[in-house]
Amino acid sequence: MRRASVLPILLLLFGCRNGLGPANDLSGTWAATFSFPGSSLVLNLSQHRLSIAGSGTYVMEAGGTGTLQVDGSYQRPSLSLSLHYGNGYDQTYIGTVQDGAHIAGALNGYPLPLARQ
Repeated sequence: MRRASVLPILLLLFGCRNGLGPANDLSGTWAATFSFPGSSLVLNLSQHRLSIAGSGTYVMEAGGTGTLQVDGSYQRPSLSLSLHYGNGYDQTYIGTVQDGAHIAGALNGYPLPLARQ
C-alpha cells in the first residue's frame, strides 16, 4: 500500500527533470541545421536571467562568410534573437526551445532548427 502512494510522487519528480522540457539556460554553442549544403551558422550564447547575448560565425552558400553579434531574450520556452552581421545586415530569429539540446525556429521566416553542440 505504501509503495503505491510513493510511486506517483517519484514519477512527478523525475518527470520534471528528465531533460525533455525546455532548458532553463541556453548558454553554450548552438549550430543551425540547414537543409542545403555549404551554409553554416554557429552561435555562442550567454544567458543572464531573461537576456541573451553572444557572438557567432556564418557561411552562406555561394555567399559571404563572417562574424556576427547576438542579443535577445528568452522567456521559457520562447526565444527571440537579433543577429547583427559584420556587414551591417540584421536578421531576426524566433524560436521555441524544445529541450536542452534543440530549438525549433525560423530566421527571418525561413525554418531553421538549432542544436546544442
